Amino acid sequence: MDKVIVAGGPCLVRAALTKVIDASGTMRVVGTAAHGRDLEDLLGRGAEAEVVLLDHSLHAAGGPDDFTALIARICAVARTVVFGAPSAQRVDAQVRAGATGVLGADVSAAQLVAALETVCRGGLVVALGTAPAVNTAQARVTPGLTGQLSLREREILTMLSSGQDSDAIARDLGLSPLTVKTHITRMLGKLGIRRRGHLIAFAYESGLVVPGMTPTSFIANRLQAAS
Repeated sequence: MDKVIVAGGPCLVRAALTKVIDASGTMRVVGTAAHGRDLEDLLGRGAEAEVVLLDHSLHAAGGPDDFTALIARICAVARTVVFGAPSAQRVDAQVRAGATGVLGADVSAAQLVAALETVCRGGLVVALGTAPAVNTAQARVTPGLTGQLSLREREILTMLSSGQDSDAIARDLGLSPLTVKTHITRMLGKLGIRRRGHLIAFAYESGLVVPGMTPTSFIANRLQAAS
């Protein structure tokens, strides 16, 4: 049975998460911590866990940079899943810091358990809401779905997933902001995705974007494959 530590968030939330995880039958909570310092002390005393579920509220204590630094330190000893991410903007920074899961605050109990089980098996999960990342007609997110996207659309999606906004992408590619927004709208339509945040989730879950990938490395890989 996989061991989980729950850290951050209100006491009642930690208790609810613990109840959900313990009821899964595949995982159990072996420790909880109210603050980042408490968590590091807990791990420093030898507490062992496959996964640390890290509440995004810890972000408020020292700002986004301190939060990603905390993720990096925790990832040195256990897989880390960020819970309660308010938007897609910080997903790439958190994944680059080492998080193997980023979950929105409105994921369901079933999604939470499934995500933790996936991470325990070595997978990467990005789920920013209860809505599926792709149209429900699709059984699952697979690399084959990226075949619906043009090379330009994949390039823009890679840049979007690295935290760039439409104006920055337009400047880097020599396009108008309207053209970039049109490409994004087409991607939403092709994949049956409703929001930009779900596009970023799709990019990670399909394997189009992997932690540490940059738009430059994406283009280099495409050119090498074409040669």
